[in-house]
Amino acid sequence: MLKLICSDVDGTLVPDGGHDLNPEYFTQIRHLKKNGILFAAVSGRSYSSLKKLFAPVIDDILFICDNGARTIYHGNLLSCYTIRRELAMEIVREIEALPGCTTYISAVKDGYVKEGADELYRWLTEGYQLDIKKLKRMPEDLPANDGILSVEMYHPTRAEEIAHQGLYQKWHGHKELQLVCAGKQWMNFTPINADKGIALSEFQNRYGITPGETMAFGDNMNDASMLLRADQSYAIGNARKEIKSLTRFVADTNINDGVLQVLRTVKTNIQ
Repeated sequence: MLKLICSDVDGTLVPDGGHDLNPEYFTQIRHLKKNGILFAAVSGRSYSSLKKLFAPVIDDILFICDNGARTIYHGNLLSCYTIRRELAMEIVREIEALPGCTTYISAVKDGYVKEGADELYRWLTEGYQLDIKKLKRMPEDLPANDGILSVEMYHPTRAEEIAHQGLYQKWHGHKELQLVCAGKQWMNFTPINADKGIALSEFQNRYGITPGETMAFGDNMNDASMLLRADQSYAIGNARKEIKSLTRFVADTNINDGVLQVLRTVKTNIQ
């Protein structure tokens, strides 16, 4: 029996950086909850963005945020993992030295970009609807009292390609970090004990939910660990080929509300 449905957000429910979710999702989420099936938003976004996107059902769903670094359920913080400050600052300095690249830092209290990163700031605040502060010096002006959940390398079109010119080789496999591609614009550094799959597994274990009782949807490499913990795994139609080869099923694209199409089928099955 299905108990948990998990979905990535950007590239899966909405285009990257989108903030308009088909209102029928909220209807489906409420119907699923009435029938004992919990919906989880599992995203690289921070909670400040997700709580706005899912405002009509904020009390009805599970939030796995910041690529698994933070999990929130019924307003309660279930887990929170951070990157050591000195390590994060070293990564930021290396990102800022790369041509055409800049950094977004997701922290417990706020998100941060440097002054002058106007394109990125607009996208984060207007598209993702994140709460962002600008720093005159990056990373030197990062508040010492704000825990760092993730460090994200941004390039408008070639983040993964540029990262593989040396940055990825240096940091991949680091004992304190995970490094994964989250779209053509993003390479994400997160704590070693925090990814979408780990966070999902912790929740499953805590509430006695098995992979056989779990469905999941994703499109990019940072979704892989989550998809492996759901027997009913779906790549979205616009997903990377590596993700399509990993999952049992392929749904329609995000533009065509591929996840919603499957949720309607689940609704029919439980009526």
